[in-house]
Amino acid sequence: MTEDLVSNHERTQDIYEQLPSYPKPPLIPVPEWGDWESLREMGIKLNAFSLFLIKTAMFFIGFRSFYKKLPQTMEHLMRTSNMRGAGLFATINSASLALARDKRNLSAAERAATLISAVYGFYDDLYAGTFKPDMYKDHVLEMGQYPNFFATSLIIEGKRARLYKSAKTSQITVIVNGRYFLLEVGHPGKDTSVSQLTAALEKIIRKVKQESPQRCTQSIGSITGAAHPVQLQIFSRLLQNPQNKEAYEKIRHSFFTLCLDLDDLPQTEAEAAFLTQSRNQYNRWHHSSLQIVVFGNGMASTFCNFNAYLDGNPMMRGSAEIQRRAAAAAINSDPVEKPAEAQELNWQIADAAIERARKNIEPVIDNQQATFVIDGIGKSLFRQYGLQPVPVFMLAIDMAVRKHTGKHGAISQYLSMSKYRCMNLANANSTTAEVKRFVEFTEQENFNKTEALSLMKEAVKSQLDTYRSARKYLSMSNMISLFLNSKKGFAKVAVSLLLGLVIFKLKIFGLYKSEAPEIPASHPDIFPEVPVVGRPGIKLPYIRYFGFHYQIMDNKTIITYMPSTRWRVSNKELTETIKEKAGILKTILEMNK
Repeated sequence: MTEDLVSNHERTQDIYEQLPSYPKPPLIPVPEWGDWESLREMGIKLNAFSLFLIKTAMFFIGFRSFYKKLPQTMEHLMRTSNMRGAGLFATINSASLALARDKRNLSAAERAATLISAVYGFYDDLYAGTFKPDMYKDHVLEMGQYPNFFATSLIIEGKRARLYKSAKTSQITVIVNGRYFLLEVGHPGKDTSVSQLTAALEKIIRKVKQESPQRCTQSIGSITGAAHPVQLQIFSRLLQNPQNKEAYEKIRHSFFTLCLDLDDLPQTEAEAAFLTQSRNQYNRWHHSSLQIVVFGNGMASTFCNFNAYLDGNPMMRGSAEIQRRAAAAAINSDPVEKPAEAQELNWQIADAAIERARKNIEPVIDNQQATFVIDGIGKSLFRQYGLQPVPVFMLAIDMAVRKHTGKHGAISQYLSMSKYRCMNLANANSTTAEVKRFVEFTEQENFNKTEALSLMKEAVKSQLDTYRSARKYLSMSNMISLFLNSKKGFAKVAVSLLLGLVIFKLKIFGLYKSEAPEIPASHPDIFPEVPVVGRPGIKLPYIRYFGFHYQIMDNKTIITYMPSTRWRVSNKELTETIKEKAGILKTILEMNK
């Protein structure tokens, strides 16, 4: 850590932090020069002209030279390059993870206190190296995202946003009824007990109830949920006010954010996730990498910021770890004479700014039920026939899309790349030619079930081959992103302009077609401590049909939708269609016993 970073209380500017206690996984291989297949994934049609144009541009911008040096420079670039762009629209980009209930019937303050203690215990073990690493077979996976749970946020500096990691560990943000408090908690588990944390939180709650029992919906939290350009414009004015600027600079040093939604009493984990994601924006600080939401009845969720570099698998395992530790935290009733004092942050915000943010968020809020359970369709069904559950379930999705649109849906499966060092997610198109062939075959009346099983196996194999291919090499899109990140100032502008000109020419000749993603799908690791994961209550403006997070359990599948702003099929109707199509798959399997 440099002296400048220490003086600014910034612990590092690495995206993937190096943890000395964990071995580094290997770097991802780079494809051979001349292997242009991954250009197809970017929407480029390959022929003699397009390849000539691309090769010429790469020569002039120095990409070939960059490529030759990439094996030596890759780790530094991957570790420090923010290829997600520090986007600020957390409402649609981040995910809610409902935590399992604590069986001890705790008050909201007690539940929150156990979760605070759990976060610090997780942090201690991670940095001590006693937290068991993620493994694939006998290989340790990339662990550098886990530090992003702690003291990490997106901040606005001038006309841009960036990732910021504070060196401070003793402060958390507590939000109640839209009022923001900074609470010095010391180091829970070492010098602060659960009873002391409970007392400090109860003191804040009493203060808020006495002074402003009604929800303060005109709070800065709503602004942090708006779209990226809207936030940049609003904050550029807000931070000209010295009081706002001081508060903003203080809140970035919080270890995480605790949101107490005390007026809400969700009855299910799905409802808790829904409220966390799409309601009570005034009671959030979406710039934080980790928010923990605790409701009035002790139900709780985490809200993890994807653009702060927390992928689905770290989100799931980290949240599960927090829940597991919280459930084991000792509760005692020892009296606390002087609970810790909290510092309230006061903001001066024009009503017009709040209203602008509210109107910006409104089109992406979805009021329908988002999470559904499909019983009888799970791992045990597919595995008894020697089939992988995920690619089989994708067949039901495409069959359902065909019923509602008359077309095949391009399903983009998000894939973890953590077997490689400092790697981003990859995605692969699950709707292969073999998938289309199977789906069309099953649309025939009285189709042959034996032949259907053979086509099903081919469709499954084709998807698995596609997933393996997507994970094999560093993609061209990633290499171009790294190349651009290696440039600064005028050189970066010049390279961007030249690449933009190439894309423009390819479009003119019909050799490039950039289309909105149709159906993004995410299947993170499963943990019993996190029964529901997704972005419930949200519409996605950047896709064509719908996105979904899903968990295939032994005998059921839990699915949470994020429909496009243009999709007109209800989540309930879509679920019924998926059930119907999954039933057809089940019949094919059972008739071929």
